[in-house]
Amino acid sequence: MLSRVSVLALKTRPPVVPPGLVQRPGLAERLTTATAGPLTVVSAGPGAGKTLTTASWALSGVAGGARVAWLSLDDSDDDPQSFWTNVLHALIASGGVPPGSPIREITPAAEFGNTELSQTFDRLAELPAPVILVLDDFQEITHQAVIESVDKLIDRQLPTLRLVVLSRADPNLSLHRLRVQGLLSEIRAQDLAFTGNEIAELFATAGCQLRAGQIEVLRKRTEGWPAGLRLAAMSLDPADIDGGIERFSGSERSVAEYLVGEVTHRLSTANRDFLLRTSVVDRISGALAEHLTGRADSQQMLDGFVAANAFVVGLGTGNEWFSYHPLLRGLLQHRLALEQPQQAAGLHRRAAQWATSHAAPIDAIRHWILAGDPQAAGRTMLTVIQKILSPEAPAFAAAIEPLARTAHDQPTLLTLLAAAAYHLHRHDYVGMHRDAIEARGFLPDGDEDITSAAEAAIALFEMGAARFRGDSAATLRLAADAVTVLDATSRHRLPGARYFRVIAEVNLAGAQLWTGNFSDAEQTLDNAAITAAELGLLLPQLNAVGHLALVDVLHGRCRRAARRSAEALQIAERHGWTSEPQALAAYLSAGLVELTRNRSDAAARHLRMGLSATGTQTDRALRLALGIATIQVAVSRADLSAAISADARVTEGLRRTPDAADLLTRWAAIAGAETLLLAGRAEHVRDRIAAPGLETSFVSSAERVCLARALLAQDRLPAAEDMMQPLLQPGWPFREQAVTAHLLQAVIAERQHRDSSAITTAIELAEPENIRRPFTLIGSRLPDLLLRYRQLANPCTKFLTDLTGELTQTTAATAVPVMVDHLTDREKAVLRYLPTMLKAGEIGAELYLSVNTVKAHLRSMYRKFGVVNRREAVERARALGLL
Repeated sequence: MLSRVSVLALKTRPPVVPPGLVQRPGLAERLTTATAGPLTVVSAGPGAGKTLTTASWALSGVAGGARVAWLSLDDSDDDPQSFWTNVLHALIASGGVPPGSPIREITPAAEFGNTELSQTFDRLAELPAPVILVLDDFQEITHQAVIESVDKLIDRQLPTLRLVVLSRADPNLSLHRLRVQGLLSEIRAQDLAFTGNEIAELFATAGCQLRAGQIEVLRKRTEGWPAGLRLAAMSLDPADIDGGIERFSGSERSVAEYLVGEVTHRLSTANRDFLLRTSVVDRISGALAEHLTGRADSQQMLDGFVAANAFVVGLGTGNEWFSYHPLLRGLLQHRLALEQPQQAAGLHRRAAQWATSHAAPIDAIRHWILAGDPQAAGRTMLTVIQKILSPEAPAFAAAIEPLARTAHDQPTLLTLLAAAAYHLHRHDYVGMHRDAIEARGFLPDGDEDITSAAEAAIALFEMGAARFRGDSAATLRLAADAVTVLDATSRHRLPGARYFRVIAEVNLAGAQLWTGNFSDAEQTLDNAAITAAELGLLLPQLNAVGHLALVDVLHGRCRRAARRSAEALQIAERHGWTSEPQALAAYLSAGLVELTRNRSDAAARHLRMGLSATGTQTDRALRLALGIATIQVAVSRADLSAAISADARVTEGLRRTPDAADLLTRWAAIAGAETLLLAGRAEHVRDRIAAPGLETSFVSSAERVCLARALLAQDRLPAAEDMMQPLLQPGWPFREQAVTAHLLQAVIAERQHRDSSAITTAIELAEPENIRRPFTLIGSRLPDLLLRYRQLANPCTKFLTDLTGELTQTTAATAVPVMVDHLTDREKAVLRYLPTMLKAGEIGAELYLSVNTVKAHLRSMYRKFGVVNRREAVERARALGLL
C-alpha cells in the first residue's frame, strides 16, 4: 500500500510502456494533430488500447513540444475537491507549472466551487507554455459537480491547456457545441483496432508467424480488439494456430474469459496462484506480493509478467509498483472467489495489516471491511478520523461509507462514529449530530483502549453541530469539553489529537467571542493561530486569523483588523478557499473595517462575498453577523429600503436560530434601531432596545450610543447625555462607540451653548484608526463644529481634511433622512413657507394657525430631519426632494 503522496506520484505518471508493444505511428500522429485543439476524446471499451497508446505517445516526446500532464482517475477522484487537487498536482508534476506560479498554492477544500474554479482557470491562463492534460479512465467520474467543472474548463478554451479524455464510454460532457464548431477531436474503437500488419507484428513478437488468411480470420473474430489479440498471441500454441483460433468467438467478455483462462492455465500452479492472491489489491509491489503470497521471488515474478506483456503494467519509474489490467484483475478476482472462497478474507486481512504498517490507513480500512472485520476497520478509522477534515476527505469518506451504512441496522460505537464522519463530509449536520449523540450512549460499553479517542471525536462532532445551528453557549461548553478530553487522550490512541485541538480551540474562541468574552477569545485565538501555523494547518489558521481580526474591529482597532483580515483573505484567495466556512470571519471583519471607515461599497462587497461563500451550510452565528453588518451598511448609505429588507432577513434568521447568542440578538436589535433612526422614527427605538446592558461590552456600548441618538432626536438632551456618560470615560475599550459618544456630547454642548472639548477627544480617538462612520451618522450637525475646531486648533491633517470634504458632499445623503410619508399634511404645508422670509406668526396667519402651533410643527420637522435650525431644515428638505 502507498501513502497519499506516493499514490499521487503514481497516478500522475503515464504507465510504463511494456517491452514489445506494437508501435502505432499513425495513431501517434493523429494524437499530435488532435491536441492542437482544446479537447480530444479517446472513447472505447476495455482492452481497446486507449491507455497504452496514449502513454506511448506521451512518453515519445512527439506531443507537439508541449508538456504532458497525466492523471489516472479512480473512484476516489469522483469529488470536486479530490479531482481538482489531483489535476493540479498532475499539472505541477508535468513540469509545465513554473516555480513561483500561484497555481502551486491552490489547495482545493470542501467548498471548492464556481468562484474557486474561475480563479484557478485565470491562473492556468497565465501558464508560460501550453500543457496537455490527459485524464485516463474518465468513466470513473459520475459526480455532477465534477462533470460540470470539466465542462466549464472546456468552455473557457484556455490556449495554455489542452484536454485529452480517455473513457470506456462517451464522457457525459457537453460536447455537441465543440463538435459543431470543429473544436472536438474524437478517436474511437474502430480507430484503435489493429490493422492486419499490426496483428502480424504482435504475433511475430510472441513467436508466431501468421499467414495472411489466419491474420484475416483473427481480425474478423476480434474486430481488431487489441486486448483479445494480445491474449490470443499469449494463448495460441504455435503448433496448432488454426485450432486455437477456432476455439474462441463471441462477445468481448466471453473471449476475454476464455483467453484469460487459457493464459493462466498455461502457467504453473504456483504462478497462477500468485496472480490470484495478488489480485485483491489495486496496486502491487514486490514486497507487498511477498507479504500476500509468501514468495520471496515476487519482484522477479512481476518483472517477468511485464516483460511477457502479460497485462501487467509498471507504474512510474523504478519498477517498484505495478497494476494488473482491469480485465485480468476482474477475472482473477472472480476465479479466486470461485476456487478459493475461504482465502479471500484472509488475503484482505493481510493486505490491511500491510497497509497499516506502511502508513496507508485508508487502504487498510477498505481491506478490513472486505475481510469482514468491521471492528478492525473502525479502530483504524478512529486513529485517523481527522482525515475527514483534510484533503484526503473524499477518499476517507468513500472508504468508511460501507461501515457508515451499517450503523442504522447494526449500531455500535464505531459504526456510529463512521456514520457521523460520513455525514459531516456530506454537510448533513443534523445526521452527524444524531449519530454522535447515539454514539455517546455506547461509550460506557466501549473497549477501554478506544473510549478516550471516541469521546474526543464525539465531542468534536457535537461541537460542530452546535456551531452550525448557532448555539454559542453549547459550542462554548462542548469545545471546552473537547479540549479537556483531548488533553487527557494520549497521542498513541489519537494521533490526530493536536490537529483536533486546534479545531476545538478555534471553535472555543468563536463561542467565547459571541458570548462576549473577548479577552479569552483573543488569547485562545493567538495560541491556535501559532499552533496551526506550526502544524501546517492553513484552514484552521485562516479561521483563527479571521476571528482575531474580528475581535480587533469590534474593539475599534481598525488598523490591525485591516492587516489581519487582509492576511486571512490572501490565504483564502491564494489557496482557492474563498468559499470555505473558515473564510467567513475574514469577510465579516474586512466588511466591518470598511464600514467603520465609511467605505460602504467596499464593505458591502466583502459582506456579500461572505454571505454567498458557503450557502446556508455553515456557521450560523457568522452568517447572522454578516446579515447584521449588511443592515448597518444600508443605514450608512441612507438606503432605507435596503436596511428594512436586510433587517427582515436577520429577524427571520434569528427566528430560525432560537439559541443564538445574546450578543447577536442585541446587535441585531441595534441595527434595527439604527434603521428606525434612519426613517425618522426615534420614538420607536425603545421598541427594539428597551434598556442598555450594564456590562462593559461592545454590544452595551452600541446600545447606549443608539439610545442616546434617539433621545437627542427627541430633544431630550439631559437623558441623552446621561445615557452616554460611561462611554465618555478615558480608556473606554470600544473605540468607535466612544468616538460617537464624544461627538454626540459635542452636539449637545453646542445646542446648550456651552464649551466642550468633546469634539477634540472624538477626533483624537478616531484619527489613529481612521474611524469615520460616527461622523457621517451624526451628519449635518458636525460640519460647523469641525470647521470651528480647525480654526481654533489648526490641525490640518489629511484625516480631518478628507472627513470635512466627505461630510460636505454627503451630509444630505447620509444624515438621518426621512420618508415623505412621515411628515403630516400640516407639516408639509408649513415646510413650503420655510424658504421664504416669513416668520412663524406670519406663516400661522397664512395657514390660519396659532404661532405656537407653527412652532410645534417646526420642532417636529427639525427632529425628523435631524437638524437644529430653519436653514438646515430647508437644505435637508431640498436634498430629499421635498422642496
